Amino acid sequence: MENDPDLAVAIERRAELRRLNPHLNVLVSLFYREGEYVANEEDHRWWELGHFPPNSPFWIRDEAGMPVPGFGEDADGDGVIEADEALSSLVDFRMPEVIELVAQRAQAVQRTGVADGIMLDWWNEHGLTATSYLDWSTFYMTAEEELESRLALIRRIRELVGDDFLILVNTNERTAPLSAPYANGTFMELYKPDWSAGYTREAVIDIEETLTWATEAFREPRINCLEGWRVVTDYGNAAAQVDERNSEENRQWMRLFTAMALTHSDEMVVFGDDNAEPTVDHLHNWYDFWDADLGQPVGPKRATHQGVDGLFIREFTNGYAVYNRSGTEQEIHFPDQYTSVSAGQVASTHLVADMDGEIFLHLW
Repeated sequence: MENDPDLAVAIERRAELRRLNPHLNVLVSLFYREGEYVANEEDHRWWELGHFPPNSPFWIRDEAGMPVPGFGEDADGDGVIEADEALSSLVDFRMPEVIELVAQRAQAVQRTGVADGIMLDWWNEHGLTATSYLDWSTFYMTAEEELESRLALIRRIRELVGDDFLILVNTNERTAPLSAPYANGTFMELYKPDWSAGYTREAVIDIEETLTWATEAFREPRINCLEGWRVVTDYGNAAAQVDERNSEENRQWMRLFTAMALTHSDEMVVFGDDNAEPTVDHLHNWYDFWDADLGQPVGPKRATHQGVDGLFIREFTNGYAVYNRSGTEQEIHFPDQYTSVSAGQVASTHLVADMDGEIFLHLW
């Protein structure tokens, strides 16, 4: 490993990124629920092989003996994921051999020095995931088996990597209380059932409650990451994505999730593409809203403004963040004049629309 040229390039790349952002942490996604399956390995070079040999007992197989599709993408953009669009196959992570192998992979990642931690996807303490990604009709583990296996895995990983290596789990909008003592945070990849619409008020409240829980539950240092998804108008059109991300509707959703993160946590937020699209996941614009220099938080989390239910405000050294899901537009009153970042308005009284957020900077 010491003489690996690719590893040397990766270490230098990390150093370059750290020069741009000294606070950057690099995480590696570690597969355990699924892996790439390659049926005919004779036609592939060693780095193109599957996660396990095609005859490995680690693959979950259907009644016909075929590996079960674990994940796929709508590559042709027809709105349906077909069998030839499957990108991975299910792995039987109940097996002690699989748990040990994945944990040792985590330790190997740590030893490279390239990454500060790992991310474990599909982390669900409340439901089933061991099913075909194409139809979700047959499950190959019980809920108890999935939960017990995940807990065994994360405990073993923490045992091998020690206290300082970061572990992020992708729980979407759900909590993970049994995993919290071993993980540093949740990747709240916020699924929505309709790519052409935004989130319901009920869903936003559920997201807010999970974020509130996560800010206290996970071990330190906490690295909770909130990711909202944009409304898609022109499905599958990669050329339209940048403009769609900048629509007024999507900018409003971006402000809402940013303000929610600022008023309810001390952690990270991003607003990106809907995963349903047949394009690369998690791409996003950089919004000038994110350039606002709020400084450091000095006010408590989850404080309401003037006692209005669903209207949250938090003070920072250079201004305030406001998040409104009260059900109606709200007036925000300040003792001095502040500039609203999204509108550029200077006033002591500002309006914040329902299901929106805003940052207000002090005029020094």
